[in-house]
Amino acid sequence: MKARHVLGLAVLLLSALLPAARLWAQQPLAPLILIVDMQQILQDAKAAKGVQSIISQQYNVYSKEVAQEEDELQKARAELERQRTVLTPDAFSLRARELQQRYDDLDQTVQGRRQALQQSLNEAMGKVRNVALEVVAGIVQERRANLVIEKQAIVFEAEGLDVTPEAIERLDQKLSSVPVNLPKPEGEAAKSGAAASDKKN
Repeated sequence: MKARHVLGLAVLLLSALLPAARLWAQQPLAPLILIVDMQQILQDAKAAKGVQSIISQQYNVYSKEVAQEEDELQKARAELERQRTVLTPDAFSLRARELQQRYDDLDQTVQGRRQALQQSLNEAMGKVRNVALEVVAGIVQERRANLVIEKQAIVFEAEGLDVTPEAIERLDQKLSSVPVNLPKPEGEAAKSGAAASDKKN
């Protein structure tokens, strides 16, 4: 009787636990979340700061050159105004159109330089970002995380979830600088094109 009673109790417990076991098996694993601020990484990393510094220096060089050319154009315009009384209407109109063309050419040059400089910035920062993503992926693998969220989307975070400082430190060790392919001046670009053409011929 006792053996039958024990066996019956075991079957009853097993029957009660089976639904709970099935429910537990169906429950998804709790996500291990990490937080990263890519904007901060691309701002504070050594390689990123180096790229920004190079681009900023080149931009200052361009700005000085443009300011000098604008000053020359303003002087030319003032001189043309002084000659208005001694020039024929046709001659004045011709010189005014030539001066306006110089202004238009300068404006196109400025836009071209800005676009080329922006492209150089995008290319260099793209390299930094790629390595930064590799670093973050390494941290994710080490911590066995299965979800990474951008910091800008977080309202509240628990301590220890933000791996941004660690990512910056590792990125600095892995990539301290990045070469920046600056655009060539118009004269050098033209020479390079001519040289390439001569080689083909």
